[in-house]
Amino acid sequence: NLSTHQASDSSHYSTRHYWIFRKQLSASFREMADTPQQSTPQLTQKVSDVIRNYRPTKAFRFPKQDVPVHITSLDFDDQGDYLVAAGDDETVQVFDIKEGKPTKTVPSKKYGVHLARFTHHSRQILHASTKVDDSLRLLDLHNESYLRYFAGHTDKVTSLALSPGSDAFISCSKDDTVALWDLNSRNAQGKLKLATPYLVAFDPSATVIAITSQSTSSVLLYDFRNYDKPPFATFDLAPHEERYTPSTRGRAWTRLEFSNDGKYLLVGTDYHGHFLLDAFEGTVKAFLVGRNGSPGRAAPVSSSGKPLGQGDACFTPDGRYVIGGSGDQPDVLVWDTHQNPDANSYLHPMTKLPHRGRSAVIECNPRYNMFATADREIIFWLPEDSGKSSDK
Repeated sequence: NLSTHQASDSSHYSTRHYWIFRKQLSASFREMADTPQQSTPQLTQKVSDVIRNYRPTKAFRFPKQDVPVHITSLDFDDQGDYLVAAGDDETVQVFDIKEGKPTKTVPSKKYGVHLARFTHHSRQILHASTKVDDSLRLLDLHNESYLRYFAGHTDKVTSLALSPGSDAFISCSKDDTVALWDLNSRNAQGKLKLATPYLVAFDPSATVIAITSQSTSSVLLYDFRNYDKPPFATFDLAPHEERYTPSTRGRAWTRLEFSNDGKYLLVGTDYHGHFLLDAFEGTVKAFLVGRNGSPGRAAPVSSSGKPLGQGDACFTPDGRYVIGGSGDQPDVLVWDTHQNPDANSYLHPMTKLPHRGRSAVIECNPRYNMFATADREIIFWLPEDSGKSSDK
């Protein structure tokens, strides 16, 4: 019963005061994140200098099949050198970012594949299964062999998040459990039983985890080191859903992500917009509008039979912008979180990036000025002056 999860001032002293400390530092952290680092190659321009100039640069199509292939997840490795894509054709595709080409295709016909995520080693990925059972699997890309299975869930895994600071990771499932794991052990390190906990995210410090409870329209914040304690904060989004997304309350959340400065929390939806929350207070800073219709992917809570996805919006690495698809329209939208929303707290896109296809899945490179979108093909986007703009 989520109503019993109230914050405890005494038992969560360290986390609460750490959270306040982080809030005080967030402004200076944001300035640092928005400044190019000279020691990192190819980071010659701030995101704000190039954000309007992104264009489709390369497209990777899959061979024609009787049933169209949908890309269900995208992820970059820590260094931004490789991209992994999972498809509902039960394959994993790996791309070399610097070379701009695919390097490997690994089939997973026996178990299926979704939510493919790099570990902190670019030769290993973790992924959820779509058939046989509901285990997570650690795949060695070089040998194309499984290193470990993580069994424990009894229904489909809906979200997978790796700790930015260790080999810990968290999975959410339709079995109403959240499992905490370590890559070095096949057994779960802990488990939480919650109502519809379908999305999870680590904060940048790896000390706080956010979990959505979709049936209660709540976002719960836990101290990762004391996950067995009640959440130290619970954000009730029900009144905001009643205002902004009344017809889809709790049913259409597709993405949960902290900004890299830890200041904001993005709750992506399958409706006409996304919630931008203050990560400390839980207040809605803005509702990001501009989309039309749905990207055509099933939200985790759904059993519609639509292709799977991981949400169609994400933060840029500097934490300032949110990049997202236009629903059933072709353009890619960019929202500037530094801009003030209108009187109704609606934040409109600062620009639309022209595109010919739908962007049902989107992910930003953590190191380089590029991002990738996907639906039935994978598109690499670069600032106009970084490569020839081509959408073929």
